Amino acid sequence: MNILINELYTEICKVDMLSDIICAELGDPCLLIVHDNGSMQTGDEAKVRSFFADLPYITALASDSPDADIADYFDIVIPADNADKYAENLFKDKTAFQIREITNCFVTARNGSTNDVLDAESRSFYRLIALITGGELDE
Repeated sequence: MNILINELYTEICKVDMLSDIICAELGDPCLLIVHDNGSMQTGDEAKVRSFFADLPYITALASDSPDADIADYFDIVIPADNADKYAENLFKDKTAFQIREITNCFVTARNGSTNDVLDAESRSFYRLIALITGGELDE
C-alpha cells in the first residue's frame, strides 16, 4: 500500500484490502482518495463499514469501473485519471474555513437524515456569512 499525504488530501494506491486502511497513518486530510486496483476486497466488512462511516472527512474511490460493493463504502466515486486534480478543483480558491464547512456537510450527508444535511448546510451558510460580515460564529 502506498500512501501520499498532502495538505488537503491523502491518496492511497496499491491497496488490496480496504481493512488494511484502518491501521494506516492517513494524516488529517479533507479528502481521502483510494485508487481502485481492480481486485480490491473488503476484508472485515463490519470494521470497514464502521471505519468509513466514522471518518471526519470526505472519502472518494478513484475508479473508472468501480465494483458496486466496494464503491458503497465511499462518499463519492471519481475518475481514476487525475484524481489528485479532482481534489485540487474541489477545494480551489477556498479558505481553510470554507473547506472545513464543505467537509462537514459531506460527512453529515454520509450518516445523517435529510433534515440533518439541511441543518448542516444552513449552519455552514450562516457561519460563512457571519465570517464575511464580522458577526460571531457559533461553535
